[in-house]
Amino acid sequence: MFLFAMDKIRQIFRETIDFFYQLYVNRRLISTLSLRDFEKSYIHNFFGLIWAMADPLAFVVILYLVFGARYGNTNPEKGSFVLYLITGYIAFNLFTDTLNGMTTCIQEHSFLLKRVNFRVAVLPIVTMVSHLMVHGIVLGITMIVLIINHVYPSFYWFQTLYYIFALSALMISVGWLTSSVYLFFPDIKNILSIVTRMMFFLTPIFWNMHGLPPNSQLLLKFNPIFYIVNGYRDSLTKDQGFWTHPALTVYFWSVCLIVLIAGVMVFKKLRPHFADVAIQ
Repeated sequence: MFLFAMDKIRQIFRETIDFFYQLYVNRRLISTLSLRDFEKSYIHNFFGLIWAMADPLAFVVILYLVFGARYGNTNPEKGSFVLYLITGYIAFNLFTDTLNGMTTCIQEHSFLLKRVNFRVAVLPIVTMVSHLMVHGIVLGITMIVLIINHVYPSFYWFQTLYYIFALSALMISVGWLTSSVYLFFPDIKNILSIVTRMMFFLTPIFWNMHGLPPNSQLLLKFNPIFYIVNGYRDSLTKDQGFWTHPALTVYFWSVCLIVLIAGVMVFKKLRPHFADVAIQ
């Protein structure tokens, strides 16, 4: 059993090294596909990029109008309610948009499945990069809103790059899993839609969980997206480092590792059949 486990570990290590090598070899293709995906989704559509930014911002305004009357202009932590709302929502919105895009990314690029030496595993990365382009614009607008509201830039604003990297690592692992399963079970997209809707209301985006009992707070922290949402607020409005939450950090990266193993295993198992079932 020990020798079998060690052999599996060595195999995973070799495949990981080979995967990063393929990322380097295909870096221009990844860049081209990312720009193509970005242009297809936003640039080629009339007002496409504007709507990409307006949609999350409009939803924030709706939430503010609905819940602002209840919570007023302040929140229990720092700053106004609208800042608390926006900084949490833009992080969650990146998660949902990327998840939806990754789930169908293999099908949408099915014409590449029969290309010799093309690593299909890079497609979730392509989707991630495409969505990060839009997120960068939304994040920039958010920072302007913060400055207007007298929350000024600090060193901790650069920490959002860490949380973007953390979410990207999680989402790419999830993408390998969901994009593989989607080809064989398209209903997973509807299931994920329900799950993400539940996660939205179970994540403290427009409400604060400090009034909940300690056991309830602990339970909600098992949601890995809580780490990202809370991290955005720590970075942009509270000037707190990720190292101030060591337990959450260890938990989040442990979840990433588990999801990565699951995603790689499912992807490898289903990969030989992609070309046969992909919708052309």
